[in-house]
Amino acid sequence: MKSTKIPFAIYVFFILVYFNQGISSLPSQSIYYLTRENWGLSASTLGLIGMLTSIAWYLKIFFGGLVDYCSINGYKSKYYLYFNYFLITALYIYIVIFGLNLVSLIIVMTLINICIAFNDTINDAQMVVIEQEHNLQGKVQATQWISLGVGGLIVSIIGAKIATIFPDTINYRVGYALAGIVPIITLIYLFKYYKEKPIKKKRTLVHFKEDLKKLKNQKFIIGIIFIACLQFTPCFGTPLMIKAREQMLVSRMFLGYLGATGTVLSLSGYLLYYWKFHKVPMKYLLYFMVVFTAITNLFYLYLPNQWALLAYSLAFGAFGGITFLTLLAFFVKIIPAGSEGLMYALVTSISNFAGRGGVYAGGVLFDHFGYNTTVIVSSVFTLCCLGLIPFLKTEE
Repeated sequence: MKSTKIPFAIYVFFILVYFNQGISSLPSQSIYYLTRENWGLSASTLGLIGMLTSIAWYLKIFFGGLVDYCSINGYKSKYYLYFNYFLITALYIYIVIFGLNLVSLIIVMTLINICIAFNDTINDAQMVVIEQEHNLQGKVQATQWISLGVGGLIVSIIGAKIATIFPDTINYRVGYALAGIVPIITLIYLFKYYKEKPIKKKRTLVHFKEDLKKLKNQKFIIGIIFIACLQFTPCFGTPLMIKAREQMLVSRMFLGYLGATGTVLSLSGYLLYYWKFHKVPMKYLLYFMVVFTAITNLFYLYLPNQWALLAYSLAFGAFGGITFLTLLAFFVKIIPAGSEGLMYALVTSISNFAGRGGVYAGGVLFDHFGYNTTVIVSSVFTLCCLGLIPFLKTEE
């Protein structure tokens, strides 16, 4: 992809939005230790809190509707972006000053996710148009996720340092104080450099009805079913974290370095996808994604020590990055043209809701049946998604 195809300010915008998402997780390790190891919450409770505070990610269809139909002063996005990044900064400051309890955690995290999800929807509406216009096969998404991965790399190392150095009642405040620098920088960029063309023709109720008709598109419906089934697979991320910390006694810093290793390898996977793998037919990539995920999950049944975690990260990390971008590129493939903001928001809303449901389901399985059962069920459910791939229309 040549950068000349994308206006420079928009290109930087794509990177900044995703870097904000990445760096917003800087306090996440500290929040986990606070809620699990300090407050003593169960895996299923943590999953439920994750579902509640992430409600905005299931309602991206609403944000997509605002972007497409409710412009402000003739502009689709910039005033929404100003407000969202200002509110994110204010919420970070609130946490730093007042701290968190269970109630304020749910409220504040929900508001932060609303702002981030809204910004993500604005970003995606522009990204889908560019991807489809130039048939980029996920290359812009690769760039975005490389940016998020860089943020994630910082989060893995610095977040672990913060969680280790400071007590659990302080460390998350330090994390939010540092994370707050990025939305401030983004606000400065938006005011000084971000240029948006005013809309020429406002979308009306007639257009909305036309958009609703596109929901009947068979390719779209089957694609949505596949995504929902894949994402609802019970997740064993939280159970693995609990096993590592409470049974294997892995240190916080080792987990931080492990996360950094995984992030670097995921970044290499994004780069490989950008370089070569986007040329592979989508159906082949989807088959690889499902089979690879199901098989590699089973390796986590054998965890003799912390070095096994590192070995699996080294062995599978890059391929995990490729499979992740495969799913995102498939999202774009099924979007009906002309309704990019609304329809992509619908797809990601369903994906996010199903994904959070999978996290909750994994927590319930772990609390009632243990770690090994959770991993096995996760792999079996993933493999079941193979049956849907022959029915997907990817328009190679």
